[in-house]
Amino acid sequence: MIGPSVAVIGGGAIGLSTALQLAELGASPVRVLERAYVASGSSGLSVGIIETQYLDPLDIELRVRSMEFFSALERRHNLTVTRNGYLRLAHRADELAAFETSVKMQRNLGVRDARTLSRREVLGLVPHMHCDDVIGGLFGPSDGYIDGHLYCNLLADLAKRRNAEVRTQVTLVRAEKGALHRHRLITTQGEVECDFVVNAAGAWAGEIGALLGAPVKLLPQRHQVTLAHLPRPLAYVMPSVMDYIPHSGDYGLYLRHDTRSRLLVGLHTEEPLHDIVDPNNYSRSTDYTFLEAVAEKFALRFPLLDGARLAAGWAGLYPVSPDGLAQVGPTPGQRTVISACGVGGSGLQTSPAIGRLAAEWVVFGEPRSIPTARSLTPLRYSLA
Repeated sequence: MIGPSVAVIGGGAIGLSTALQLAELGASPVRVLERAYVASGSSGLSVGIIETQYLDPLDIELRVRSMEFFSALERRHNLTVTRNGYLRLAHRADELAAFETSVKMQRNLGVRDARTLSRREVLGLVPHMHCDDVIGGLFGPSDGYIDGHLYCNLLADLAKRRNAEVRTQVTLVRAEKGALHRHRLITTQGEVECDFVVNAAGAWAGEIGALLGAPVKLLPQRHQVTLAHLPRPLAYVMPSVMDYIPHSGDYGLYLRHDTRSRLLVGLHTEEPLHDIVDPNNYSRSTDYTFLEAVAEKFALRFPLLDGARLAAGWAGLYPVSPDGLAQVGPTPGQRTVISACGVGGSGLQTSPAIGRLAAEWVVFGEPRSIPTARSLTPLRYSLA
């Protein structure tokens, strides 16, 4: 039996993961339509952190399943995963208790090395960090980071091997009802007819949704990252450090290893707290206000790295849903348009699981790999 024909809009991590999973589930033909080039949006601007140290059960499972996929790519296709570890800081007893629950949930899903740390253990792991206000941490030794461009190009190659098409320099102009299929997409490189459309356009998902007659509520946030040049090389590999609690309503400092004498540093949140911008017209450069805010938080958390110099970095977009949750599933009013967007700053690290779920909505009409992900459908009350 021939599977449904699908057009995936967006050649980033989520779009390409969706295309690969669709091809593996028997959809045919599968076409990725990317208006620029592979990983030209947020996927190519990501700092690339991949980890499982979250608190909500669904957040954890999305990341655990994704890490399994990254590990498989590492083994079978030589994807480079730099496993420097990932540390989330706790400042209160309730946070540390939540970390202990996270470890139990991760263990139930097969993650064996995640663990909570005491303040002394945190200091032993990151001796340059100020920890007077820290009571412990949540640590994943096998967590790390990848290169977004290399990852997306690998996904594109694997999708092509499964007979999916990846078309670049293709812009969607408008959508109509098809003659033989439900959708006819008019693009700058001709027409495409298909049974389903997957909107995986990242920060442009709202724009694409409007063209498809399947509106998407999305807040494109501009986020920045800077390079911290250290006064002398570290004698250890710095783990990725996150001083932010998911869904806390605030933002916090994060950093990751780049070299022993250079770190990537930014401010992270999963709430709509940053500037909302036009994805077609925003500055990709860092600005002074951001550098000043990072410098203040960095100096407080890492006073023993006195002399670190912040250099210009870059800015990218977090495509955030108004309720802070991903949108995966049928779109209101257009059940054959599947949203795979609104993942904020976690698009790269959750792309394997999000892509699988989007593909399952197309092929099976339900999320089978993670049944609880039905709560992420755009039909949910919090997006009404």
